[in-house]
Amino acid sequence: MIRNIFTAVLVLFTVSLSHAGWLDDAVKSATEGMGRRAVNEAADGTYQGTKKEAKDAVKGQQPAEKGKPGTASWPAGQQQGAPPAPAGGDVTIQNAEAVYSKYDFIPGDKVIFFDDFSDTDVGEFPRKWTLNGPKGGNNNTVEVVEYQGKRFLRNNPAAKGKSQYESTQYVRLNQRGDLPERFTVEFDAVFANAIPGGYPSHYYLLLSNNKDGWLGNNPHNLGVTQLSGDANISKNTRTSVALVDGRVHHVAVSVNGTFLKAYIDNARVINDPDGVKRPVTLVGLSMHSGGNLPSDKVMFTNFRLAEGGKSIQSALGTDGKIVTHGILFDTGKDIIKPESLPTLKAILALLNDNPGLNFSIEGHTDNQGNQAINQPLSENRAAAVRTWLMEKGIAAARLKTRGFGDTRPIDSNATPEGRANNRRVEFVTF
Repeated sequence: MIRNIFTAVLVLFTVSLSHAGWLDDAVKSATEGMGRRAVNEAADGTYQGTKKEAKDAVKGQQPAEKGKPGTASWPAGQQQGAPPAPAGGDVTIQNAEAVYSKYDFIPGDKVIFFDDFSDTDVGEFPRKWTLNGPKGGNNNTVEVVEYQGKRFLRNNPAAKGKSQYESTQYVRLNQRGDLPERFTVEFDAVFANAIPGGYPSHYYLLLSNNKDGWLGNNPHNLGVTQLSGDANISKNTRTSVALVDGRVHHVAVSVNGTFLKAYIDNARVINDPDGVKRPVTLVGLSMHSGGNLPSDKVMFTNFRLAEGGKSIQSALGTDGKIVTHGILFDTGKDIIKPESLPTLKAILALLNDNPGLNFSIEGHTDNQGNQAINQPLSENRAAAVRTWLMEKGIAAARLKTRGFGDTRPIDSNATPEGRANNRRVEFVTF
């Protein structure tokens, strides 16, 4: 009798720990932790929002008061920097639309450079980056680490009580001369404090050329843009946010000539018509812990540089179809991500303005995985786009769907950049 009671209590206790995640974490730590150089502290991933509904929508940017910087505000009760999630935990396009109502970033069409560090061993320097470029007197070492199931490039933490210098690295560009007139840069970065309550980490996007030499981490120099969970600064603008929460946030930057716009998650934080100096022949990212204090959370991943393409109206007129890379899905899933809204709204506006226009929505994947997975995945993604457009009032008869899996690549699947270009949704007239 006593043995049975003890066994029952033990089972209930074990189940409780498992549901709390403690047992899973303990097992994972025991089986995967030994011998691995990784960041082990648990935290939420990119776009892990709260379960609050979208009625608490973001109110947008607030104008600066005299003597104070402007701020970007998030809805009360919502985790800053993340859209709300439904009860099931997944962020869907439907429940995030209100939060992303002011988000107008559209990624470039053709990927020039991409690195998620998946092909770099933990502890190593990534081969697609170089230190050969302007930099200050002290350049801290960096290495690839594992964090939240992904690989990041991290500024190595200094010893306690010692200074942790910035690290500056540049992408290896194959092209010569100025970048395209229109291009975009995106990356995911952790916004954290070196110490609780102060000294947030900063990321400096460097868009310049070798002739200018080292511009320093000074956003008031043309070609240097500070992006952080605290202050976001360009040559002529400054916007403050409150996102120093130890989470991963998505940074997106669009350049058109000298005009620079920057976004963090769902809010625009920089809008500077003279934020970039041309030509841009050098692209780099400098990481700083803030106050030169030791921090193990100064890191970024998913760095994407892409050329801005034709407007959808121009593409439709010249090609008879629209090739989009701005309709996004998580790997292996067919749920549309909230960042897709600007591209979807542009397609919707085109359909509303042209009642005689009909589209075949065609999904394409890269060659990762096999055809048995990629074919239905491409079909389901196309169907998800069709459903969204129909929910916005477009008649079903005007929309068809097809999926081609990885059978119609437009670039090489041998490189990350080529695979990124092959993952797309096309709108073909019929």
